Amino acid sequence: MALTVSDLIVEYLEQFGVEYVFGVPGSPLGPLFDALVCSEKRGGPRLVLARHEAGAAFMADGYARESGRIGVCCSTTGPGATNLITGVAGAYAEQVPMLVLSSQTRVTDFSFGCFQDSSRDGVDIMSMFACCTRYNSLVSHPNQLEKKLASALTTALGSPRGPAHLSIPIDIFGADASGPASYPGLHSLVSAEESTVDGAALERLMNEITTVRSTSGRIVLLAGANAISAGDLITRFAELTGAKIITTPRGKPAINPYHPLARGVFGVSGHSSARQTLAEDNVQLILAVGSNLGEWETSKWDPILMNDCMVHIDSDRQNFTRSPMARLHLYGGIHAIFEQLNRRLEQHDGSAVSRSKGSAETAPATSAYVPAGISVRNADCCAPPASGQLLKAPQVYVELIQRLPRESRFFIDNSNSVPWSIHYFFHQRPEALHYSIEFATMAWAVGAAVGGAFANQKAPSVCIAGDGCYLMSGQEITVAVERRLPVIFAVLNDQAYGLIRHGHRTHGREAVDFSIPPVDFAMMARSTGAQAFTIRSIEDFETIDWQKLATHQGPTLLDVTIDPKEPPPLAMA
Repeated sequence: MALTVSDLIVEYLEQFGVEYVFGVPGSPLGPLFDALVCSEKRGGPRLVLARHEAGAAFMADGYARESGRIGVCCSTTGPGATNLITGVAGAYAEQVPMLVLSSQTRVTDFSFGCFQDSSRDGVDIMSMFACCTRYNSLVSHPNQLEKKLASALTTALGSPRGPAHLSIPIDIFGADASGPASYPGLHSLVSAEESTVDGAALERLMNEITTVRSTSGRIVLLAGANAISAGDLITRFAELTGAKIITTPRGKPAINPYHPLARGVFGVSGHSSARQTLAEDNVQLILAVGSNLGEWETSKWDPILMNDCMVHIDSDRQNFTRSPMARLHLYGGIHAIFEQLNRRLEQHDGSAVSRSKGSAETAPATSAYVPAGISVRNADCCAPPASGQLLKAPQVYVELIQRLPRESRFFIDNSNSVPWSIHYFFHQRPEALHYSIEFATMAWAVGAAVGGAFANQKAPSVCIAGDGCYLMSGQEITVAVERRLPVIFAVLNDQAYGLIRHGHRTHGREAVDFSIPPVDFAMMARSTGAQAFTIRSIEDFETIDWQKLATHQGPTLLDVTIDPKEPPPLAMA
């Protein structure tokens, strides 16, 4: 049998270690689906049918985050492709590597009014994707495919990472390929870790650090989302220099909040301890690492952070446009930069260097759950409520974290769940926490948690979503039922679009009704074949066998009623 273009695509996905392709069917995708069925028979990438194209993109996003591989999603032409765009735009904003494949009608039918024409002569899908992808191209001849696919994969995994889109007509999908893969070493070529470092800027930074330490000045580290993979090295730097560590909201997964030098989140819904750290006397150096310094990351560009004490360190040059006031820009792989800094500090101070001159400078613990160095707005929100009282979101977090396996991963959906989790979600494994708050797409976590479970089925993948978010994409629970995935959907039910309601009460002029009619989410879940529990009070947590739940081969939904009157912590405390 001749090798088709679709077979060649799958061959490259196999080279890149991709296990799943997430999509929704449509006849123009037929040749690609045929190739994936053949691939599954030999142990290669497999097709997963989502229930909506946005859900397929969210699954690819969650899979990429948990697996470390590129996520792949596909759609049919026309509305299938437009449905993908929201999930692709979220991945673009979060710099998640993704290969997006959309189909087209036959090349020979362009401009003649063919059904669901998505070429530039119809509903122009290419122009739509151009705004939310790192690479975007139409394949108009079989011989173009391999080079354009290589370009798409290279760009998606480059710096900055993000989605790459190929639009492929059905006749190209099914056409004969010129031969097997011409670039068998492409994966090793493009997946090498960024090791480039601006040596001159690094030398200047080292001199700054030496000067500050010699004068007993203070250093503060701000870790952003691009620093997550280098969290251990950044923590080691803090131990060597006594620098206190704060994070942006998206950078929260980089740092263990229970580390003695951690002071919490700076930015939207952040902690007063983080801002106080920047306001301390003799702060001479602020190392902003891997942050795009946007509105949420800087508490609306607060001058206590945005000043000439800042050294901006990043692997994405575009982010330097946000820090014209900084004394230094240091470009390079963050992992490589901190490896060099730490090595030089250890050589300078000696191998027996104290872990941290500032490690004992911690605030008193407010509870066993709230970290010692972090000040939260109301620690009582984390304490168990009295019998019969309505639960608050942080109390739900405490119960889930303490009762589920340490290896569980948490995907926090947007709207009401975000401010609560930024301020009150603390975990010994910070990398277990996933956000998608740069574009803030509601219902992201519903699909992303399913995608994360495809990547790792050894522990539960937990989606925490409000009732409004879950209603937007809750049908994806059926994918977890079909594939028997250990996904836990914790629906925080306040019978409203809660975040919008709280915000409008503060800033709106009229009494707009943002309520959602009562929904029995547990009944909905059971109707799909999932198991479900209804939680109305703290006592209901005790009625669940959590060990059995954590090992259940299939999804579980927790319908948790929370106090609708408790306002989320929107501003930094």
